[in-house]
This record gives sequence, C-alpha cells and structure tokens, in this order.
Amino acid sequence: MIPGKAILTLAGVLAVTAGASWFMFREVPDPALPRAAPPGAVEIAAGDVVRLTSRNFADVQAAGKPVLVDFWAPWCGPCRTQGPIVEQVAAQMGDSAIVGKVNVDEERDLARQFGVRAIPTLIVFKAGAPMTQFVGVHPVADLTAALAKAQ
Repeated sequence: MIPGKAILTLAGVLAVTAGASWFMFREVPDPALPRAAPPGAVEIAAGDVVRLTSRNFADVQAAGKPVLVDFWAPWCGPCRTQGPIVEQVAAQMGDSAIVGKVNVDEERDLARQFGVRAIPTLIVFKAGAPMTQFVGVHPVADLTAALAKAQ
C-alpha cells in the first residue's frame, strides 16, 4: 500500500496509511438512517420511514397503500433538509400511507428506473404506479396532499 492512500476493502474496513503508521477504521451503520427490511418482509409500523432497496421495493409497492418515496443521498444538502420533513409526513400519515427512502448511491438501478436525475426527488405511487413527482425540497403540506389524493 502506498503511504498516504486509503483503500476500502471488501470486508468493509478502511485502511489508511500515514507515513509508516497504519490506522484501521470499520464502517459503522449510521443509526439516523432508516434500516432496510429483510427481503420479503414488509412489516411497517405506522409513522416509520422505511429504507427501500431493490430487494423490498416491489413488496412495499404491493402493500395496497399510497407510497411516498424520497430518492436522496447522504452527501446532498437539500436531501438533509428534506429528511425531517419526510419523517413528519410519515408521522402525520400514520398507517394510511407508506413513506420510504431510497439512497441513490446504493440503489442506482431504482433511481434509473424512475428517471431520477436530481435529488431530492420525491415520488408518490398509487398501486405501484407513479402519480406525482416533486424535485427539490417540499413542505409537509404538499406531500401529505399528494398522498391524500393517491388514496
């Protein structure tokens, strides 16, 4: 390894050299990020924001409720502004709708499938079909109105 360089190994360990010294860091999941549901399991508590992946996306869409999906990335400033708003929407809608987030860095195929070109992009789905799309930061009222219209 070249001094001063960093490599992310397959085991998820970051090795950094600083001169002759080695420092090891482990990737730790951010507890603030929504957790992924196991494949095939769509147990969603009312008011929770679900971490959506290509493994559980179809199951969530088939749940028979309107779905709000926030396409975002952790490095995106406007996405970090939209995050708490999305959480408020989930709490306000309760069990009448599903609210989820797709990290576009981890789920590029999902973002491509729905034509996401800028983030944050929020899409409201009804019966698995996109109904309304928002790009940029939007208030709770806009998102809850779109979800109510999709019911």
